[in-house]
This record gives sequence, C-alpha cells and structure tokens, in this order.
Amino acid sequence: MFTENIKQYPSLKHHYNDVLNLINEYDEIIILRHIRPDPDAIGAQLGLKAILQYIFPNKSIAALGEEESSLNYLGRMDPVTTVDDPLVIVVDTAGAGRVDGDIAAGSKVIKIDHHPNNDPYGDINIVETGVSSTSELIFILANLWGFDNDYINDTSARLLFSGIVGDTGRFLFDNTSSMTHRIASELKKFDFDATKDMGLMNRQSISQFRFKGYLIDNFEITDKGVLGVWVPSSVLDEYGLNSNEASLSVNLYREMDEAEIWFMAVEEEDNIRVRLRSKKTVINDVAEAFGGGGHPLASGISLSSSEKIRDLTEALDRKL
Repeated sequence: MFTENIKQYPSLKHHYNDVLNLINEYDEIIILRHIRPDPDAIGAQLGLKAILQYIFPNKSIAALGEEESSLNYLGRMDPVTTVDDPLVIVVDTAGAGRVDGDIAAGSKVIKIDHHPNNDPYGDINIVETGVSSTSELIFILANLWGFDNDYINDTSARLLFSGIVGDTGRFLFDNTSSMTHRIASELKKFDFDATKDMGLMNRQSISQFRFKGYLIDNFEITDKGVLGVWVPSSVLDEYGLNSNEASLSVNLYREMDEAEIWFMAVEEEDNIRVRLRSKKTVINDVAEAFGGGGHPLASGISLSSSEKIRDLTEALDRKL
C-alpha cells in the first residue's frame, strides 16, 4: 500500500534493504534513542524492537537508555548487559552527542531519523525530514520489508501510533500529512486502546496543572510576536517538577493569537534548556546559530547563561 511512494524518500529507497541485510548479519542488536525521550523516541525505539522480535525471534534485541517515568506506560527499557560487538541502531536522534548510550559499543551503527541530517553519524543513514515522526518512518520501513504490514503486530502498532500522535500533537501540527493520516488509519486496525494511550500521554499532575498558571503570568512577548518565558530552577522546586515535566506545557502558547514564535527557557543543573516552537516561521536556523537544532517549526537549544535569552529573543524577532 505504501511502497508506491518510495520515490519521495531517497535515503529509504537506497538503504531499506541494506538495513535489513545488516540486521540479518548480527545475532545481538541494541536500539538507542535520544536523551530526555519523548513519545516518538520511545515509540520508535520500542516499536522497532517489537518489529525485529517478530521477524527474528531468535535474535537478542535490547532497547536501552534512561527511563522517563511519564512514558513507562508505553514500555520499559531493558537492563544493560555485556554484549560482544552488537549492531547498534539509533532512532530519532539528530546528533551523536544526544544519543542516550554508547554508539561506539558496536562495530556498525544505523541511524534512522526524521530531523535534518546535519550530523550523519553511523554506517547507514536513513533520514527523511518529510515524515511526521521517526515512528512514521519505521512503519514505512517495515512496510517495505514485509509488503503490506506483514511485520506489524498489535504491540508495534500501538507503539508507532503513540509516537506519531506525540510528534504531531494529536495530528494538530503542520507536520501531519495525508500520509500520516493513512498510516495512522492502518495502525488503528490493530488491537490496542488508542484512546486510553492518548489519555495517558496527556495526563498531568496537580503540580503540572498549577505550573501553567506560572507560565500564563510570567511570559513576555515582543511587538512582533516572539514570546518567551524564563523558568528558573527555584520555580521547578516550588512546583515539584523536573525539567522534562515542565517542558510538557511548552505548547500552551500555541493557542495565543499574538504568539508567532515562542520558547520556554528552563534552568537545569549545568545549562539552560530552551524549547523553541513556531506556528509558520522557520526557526531551526536560529537554533543552529545558538548551538542547537531541530525541525523547522520545533527546535531545541542549550544556553550557558540566562543573559543569552535576550540575544535569542532579538534573533527570533528579526525573523518576523
């Protein structure tokens, strides 16, 4: 059903068989993803693991990385064990420096991602920025291997669907394409409770809900429509939140008419983590200028000091 669209995905077209051939060569496979995982990172990682276990039941396949407790309902990471020269597959991670794990542990590395390929680490890169999520990309990859969903089952369908939902903002973001809807429709044919999982994905504690009050009361916005909010560590302590929990509310400002670009700058232990979003203006070039990167409308930056927030605001203002 989806193989007719392969021409629009050049790296997938050239390497989908190469990836399968390399997987065939290894008895032990490790799947990694980025630090601070989101639903797409976990969905793609565990979804790919479920697909490979379905195809290769006799292989040892482990998903590794630090767990994010709010996403444990999707599945858990495997315990770290000593593995001799495994194949390493990294999903949903643009730069090698953001991999949650050691890619040097394997003699061969495969990168599967949908972010701009500014850091083409690995022996094989399947990177397609035209898909909504890495979970969507993995569905297409498995479709090419198995022809019409032969390698998708209830478990992998649930995980990939959750990853797509997460990175499309429940299909509200501009990265949602007709292909995304077609794939989501195919995944929904399998037996899992999508409504329950979407509810779990968007649940919030009382502290997170109250934290929205801080975000509403403390943002600043320029005349052109660049909105920013500074969240010092003392505020995280006041609400009993960590940086990841706080960042879940970054899209609160999407509903504001006047906000064209917005960011949340959260003070962490050794840096300031900026979550940067936009309605239609490309922002990843600004993120890259400040040492970060990401998608055209959703990027991230690490700043060394709060003083640089003003510089970031001015750079974004010049985009409008």
